[in-house]
Amino acid sequence: MSGAGISTSCGLPDFRSDKNSFWKKNKPIHFSDFKASKESRVKSWENNIAIQQKIKGAKSSNMHKCVNKLLKINKKNFHITQNIDGLHKIEDGNADQVVELHGNIFNAYCLNCGQTFETESFFNLNVKTTGDSICPSCKKGYVKVGTISFGQKLKTSVISSAKIASENCDYFIVMGSSLKVSPANSMLRIAKNNGAEVIILNKDPTPFDSEASIIINGDLEKIYNEIR
Repeated sequence: MSGAGISTSCGLPDFRSDKNSFWKKNKPIHFSDFKASKESRVKSWENNIAIQQKIKGAKSSNMHKCVNKLLKINKKNFHITQNIDGLHKIEDGNADQVVELHGNIFNAYCLNCGQTFETESFFNLNVKTTGDSICPSCKKGYVKVGTISFGQKLKTSVISSAKIASENCDYFIVMGSSLKVSPANSMLRIAKNNGAEVIILNKDPTPFDSEASIIINGDLEKIYNEIR
């Protein structure tokens, strides 16, 4: 299971080490505000476009590639990620082995009818021209980028997939996550309760270190160079 720490070497800062104030400038919009305010909807869209621009041209880190190699080796391996940046994507498929807990920034959908759209295209053709994100299909719902906002429930099917993967793993390896966000951190406990060995690779200590058999604190790219 990966968190923001696996992508920091790719140029996208995490919330807790945001030296250039990227996240302060693009502060996430609460889901209730998105639904209630046109200004909040536009700001939410601008934030997600800013993330796309931030990672444009970025390449997956060595640790991303290491994880993808493990997925290719065994179809029973899974990658649960809290990240929305898409840098974990596998070039030649195996998307069914990746569980995006918080969605991704590249697809958008209508909260009313479910119609899907490509994020950047919808922003340019609709949000920028109309000043809102009203769905062009049903004309009733608001189109939202497919990331999970604060206050928004995770998709039941996604949580189910993550739980099944956690229940059936022999090793649960945490990479670059503070383990402070629920329900993502509950997957570790699920794995542990079902007999898995827990390994935590993270820059700083986590609240779940006592559950782990192996803990390595440090930059993930440096850790990769030591264990490859």
